[in-house]
Amino acid sequence: MSKPLISVVMSVYNGKRYLREALDSILDQSHRDFELIVVDDGSTDGTAAILDSCTDPRLRIIRHANQGLTRSLNLAIREARGEYIARQDADDRSLPGRLAIQAHFLDSHPDIALVGSAVKVISSQGAELATFRHPTEPAEIATTLRSYNCFWHGSIMFRRDSFAELGGYDERFVTAQDYDMWLRFSERHPLANLPQPLYAYRFTVESVTVQRMVSQHRLAVLARRFAEERAEGARTGCADVAGYLAAPLTLAERSQIINNYKPWCRLLLKNGLSGEAATLMTALFRYHPRLLFRLVFAVAKPMYTPSLLTRFLEHA
Repeated sequence: MSKPLISVVMSVYNGKRYLREALDSILDQSHRDFELIVVDDGSTDGTAAILDSCTDPRLRIIRHANQGLTRSLNLAIREARGEYIARQDADDRSLPGRLAIQAHFLDSHPDIALVGSAVKVISSQGAELATFRHPTEPAEIATTLRSYNCFWHGSIMFRRDSFAELGGYDERFVTAQDYDMWLRFSERHPLANLPQPLYAYRFTVESVTVQRMVSQHRLAVLARRFAEERAEGARTGCADVAGYLAAPLTLAERSQIINNYKPWCRLLLKNGLSGEAATLMTALFRYHPRLLFRLVFAVAKPMYTPSLLTRFLEHA
C-alpha cells in the first residue's frame, strides 16, 4: 500500500453532535492523497456508530479507553504514514482547499516545519462570528510565542520528521499541549501562518469548563517557563503537575483568567448570543477576586440583558 502525503489526525470523546460535519470537511477536500486517523477516546454517546457508518477507505479508526487528547494524538501520529501531519478537531471544520494549500506551502518552503492559518470562528449552530489572524512571518512568530500561543491547534500542518525529533506532545500537558509543542518547534525550525482562513473553529460555552479555564492558563504559563529554562540551558521539569494544577488560585491568576476570556464574552454579545455569554460569564466570574462583585452578578441573574452583561464585563 502506497503511503499518503498527508495524515490527518483527530481525537474524539463523546463528540457525536458535530463529528459527521468534521469528518466530511476532511473527506471532501480537493486534495485526495491523505489518510484520516480518528482515535475514539472511550466515547459512550454514539460516536462509534457515526465512525462505523463512514465507508471511506481513507478513514482509519483506533479505539481505546479514555486517555485524554494528548495521549490520543501521540498514538494517532505514531500510526500515521504521511510525510505531513494535519490536525483536525471533532467539532470544527476544515475549509475547502485547506489540505492542498498547506501541503503546497510546505512543499514550496522546505525550511518551514509547521504552518497554520487564519481561522473563522463559528457558533454552536455554525454561524460565522469573526475571523482571527495571527502573525505570518517566522521571526515575528518566534517572538510572539514567548508571550502567547499564536497558532490554532486544529489549523496546523507540520512535517512528521520534525515532530518526531521533538519526541511528540508532552503528555504532562492535559491542555496547552499544543502551545508547549509549538515553543519546542520554534527552538529548532522556522514556523509560519497563512493569512487566509483555512479552518473554522467552533466556540461553544459547553466546552469552557471551570477546570479547563484553570488548566489552560496554568499549563500555558508552565510551557513558557519550560521554554525559558531550555533557553538558559537548564533542565526543564515540574515534579508534580497535578499538584500545581490543584493549588489554590492567586489573585493575580484570577484576574488573568478573567482577562483571557473577556474577548470571548464580548464576541458572543456582539453577535447576539447573550444567553451563551451569560453562561460563560457565570463560569468565569467564579474566579473574580472581589466577593461583592460575584454576589452582585449572581443576584442580578433574573435581570440579565445584553447591556447589563456588557456593563459587568466593563467593571470585571
